[in-house]
Amino acid sequence: MSSAIVVGAGVFGAATARELALRGWDVTLVEQYSPGTVRSASGGDTRLSRAGHGDADWYAEMARAARTKWLELQDTTGTRIWEPIGVAWFARSEDGFEARSRASLDRLGVPYEWLEPEEARSLYPSLNPDGIAAVLFEPEAGVLRARRATQLLVEDGERAGVRSESGRLLPADDPRADVVVWACGPWLAALFPEHVELKVTRRDVFFFGADAAWRDAPGFCEYEAPYYGHGELDGLGVKVAPDLAGEEVDPDTLDRLPLRSWEEAARTYAAYRFPALAGAPIVGTRVCQYDLSADTHFIVDRHPERDSWWLIGGGSGHGFKHGPAFAEYVADCIEGRREREPFHALGTRSGDAGLRTASHG
Repeated sequence: MSSAIVVGAGVFGAATARELALRGWDVTLVEQYSPGTVRSASGGDTRLSRAGHGDADWYAEMARAARTKWLELQDTTGTRIWEPIGVAWFARSEDGFEARSRASLDRLGVPYEWLEPEEARSLYPSLNPDGIAAVLFEPEAGVLRARRATQLLVEDGERAGVRSESGRLLPADDPRADVVVWACGPWLAALFPEHVELKVTRRDVFFFGADAAWRDAPGFCEYEAPYYGHGELDGLGVKVAPDLAGEEVDPDTLDRLPLRSWEEAARTYAAYRFPALAGAPIVGTRVCQYDLSADTHFIVDRHPERDSWWLIGGGSGHGFKHGPAFAEYVADCIEGRREREPFHALGTRSGDAGLRTASHG
């Protein structure tokens, strides 16, 4: 039996450990804090799950595969982690990111609706369509309960035989296993600075108090604004997240208190795009972070000096939803069943950050 140590119990690490165990590997999952910690990029309450990735069919196809796997995990465990509320993209032009996503969804046979701005009013209790040229609506997209989903991957992995060790740091000298998978999220570049280029930047998220009409309102992304969020879910409030360029931070020491400038940006956008939210109280906040690669493609590659070590990460603000399908791809690469995609290689990359919910940042 082959053995593996997976370092990091965020969504990439937890899903990879589980996948390897399901394939018969002897797996140990090591996490310095605890699965779903708020310090990780996987530790938020919710994450959007959408297929639209511009013209990047590889990611759209993986998002669809992951959706199926998330639903299977939900059915197997009896724990609700997926809300099928749909996601709407507010396009400021008819030939931009959303149009490229539309063409990609056509190629892959993914259901969508291409709506006139006035038609999109019916999706939300309140919507100001000014500045919107068209709306790409993905009815089969939705929202994942991120922290619970991450913990569920760990728990299901343990049932498959994974040994989980939380509150432990793994020395990077010589872990004893046939394969070591370093899935350390925002800590990956700090561990391997000579080989991994990532920017770890803060993101402030706000939840607005709203009435029952906002329950299960679709997710939304305005790529050119850039903002994203979703309707009222689990009593959290309406989520509005500015996807602006955040300052670089240390995930261990960051005080997770929202900045006034981000709050003002969220209030201004919420009042403009969803007029009923003007003056609504902020009932919750979160401060998380992205681990951004220069081109927003993920990292999946062998360590240049240790052939049995794999470095995976660079979720870049769009990685969570891919979790279980991405783990299948990583496990295939480790087992030699599949070649690693060239755009996941280590090394210097271009600055085209086109796969997130934002056009810049």
